[in-house]
Amino acid sequence: DKNGLKKGPWTTEEDQKLIDYIQKHGYGNWRTLPKNAGLQRCGKSCRLRWTNYLRPDIKRGRFSFEEEETIIQLHSILGNKWSAIASRLPGRTDNEIKNYWNTHIRKRLLRMGIDPVTHSPRLDLLDINSILNASFYGSSQINIQRLLGMHQYMVNPELLKLASSLFSTSQQQHNDPDDMPAQKGQLQNQLCDPQI
Repeated sequence: DKNGLKKGPWTTEEDQKLIDYIQKHGYGNWRTLPKNAGLQRCGKSCRLRWTNYLRPDIKRGRFSFEEEETIIQLHSILGNKWSAIASRLPGRTDNEIKNYWNTHIRKRLLRMGIDPVTHSPRLDLLDINSILNASFYGSSQINIQRLLGMHQYMVNPELLKLASSLFSTSQQQHNDPDDMPAQKGQLQNQLCDPQI
């Protein structure tokens, strides 16, 4: 750019210069680091490159179930404070957690009928057919919860009560298969109007 600093993708040589410098001197002051390390980058670029890609303690690969649980719990308390959430997940970066939230967890919560901002149930978002089909075709309550990805601590009790209601109704339909369409309609009415 006009200041003589390089922008764009990092080269292998630049990565190695940054790694070597930090291993020898620590990172200290990010503003002075690029010049001291012989890099034509700004301090922010060096900091982000180190923090998000080059740190030796970065954990790579899929998020574990426990990590997802932690992200959901912390997000319900902290909101989009990704750095604060990352501080509780060793080896994960704030950027990686934010991206994982937006591409996976947020969408799954919406499919489950949970508002990803308030972490409260929203029946208008709930995929009723997936719940009804699971409950009517031989699923146990545990399988319904697994299908929805539900775990008691992260799901609003009202949503869990709804899933339990669906399960108990599905058990009744096994006793009288001729009554299944009527029960399915009754359940859909209950989902759309919980006062019924």
